[in-house]
Amino acid sequence: MGKSIWVSLLLLLLAGCQGNGVEAPEGQSDSIYISAVTHERQQKDDAFAMSPNSPFRDVKEEFTGLKYYPVSPEWKVACRWDKSRSGDTVLLPDSKGKKRIFTVAGAFKFRIQNCDCEIPAYFEDSAKTMFFIMFRDSSNTNETYQGGRYIEFRHAGGDDIVLDFNRAFNPYCHYNHNYACPVVPASHFIPVFIRAGERRYGGL
Repeated sequence: MGKSIWVSLLLLLLAGCQGNGVEAPEGQSDSIYISAVTHERQQKDDAFAMSPNSPFRDVKEEFTGLKYYPVSPEWKVACRWDKSRSGDTVLLPDSKGKKRIFTVAGAFKFRIQNCDCEIPAYFEDSAKTMFFIMFRDSSNTNETYQGGRYIEFRHAGGDDIVLDFNRAFNPYCHYNHNYACPVVPASHFIPVFIRAGERRYGGL
């Protein structure tokens, strides 16, 4: 699919720091991983505060940094990649009502908080090296953006997938309604509280 506005601006802002953040190498300590994700978050906050491409540029209130859950390695979840629908295309709406074409990567199946879950996955690029995940969860009612969140990351090859919810982020339209963001389908629901990644911002 063509890159959406929020993805393009995100890449401009962060040069790959958010969503496609580099995982700590195998065997590296939890403390180093936590430091790496914390550093990514600070980079994103700095970019949102200073960049003319920030979604906060048209927002009157002063930007004071995004709200996050604490980083915890327990939210890095090993998944089984079901490729049965890989390569299919689907049309999904964005927040402005426009239909967008998504290339299906398949589905990620995993167990979290004693619950067996499945979430659709999409390819973000024609080379099929970037995954794009949209999800809703039980935290959307009070703690996180009610429209759901995204995860984006580069696929290193092979069938071993780790879904890192510490890197879950809000769509730009949560901060600024001038943006058009892919709407997370109600079917992309994980029936647990995913207390990881970005929280709801301020009073929005």
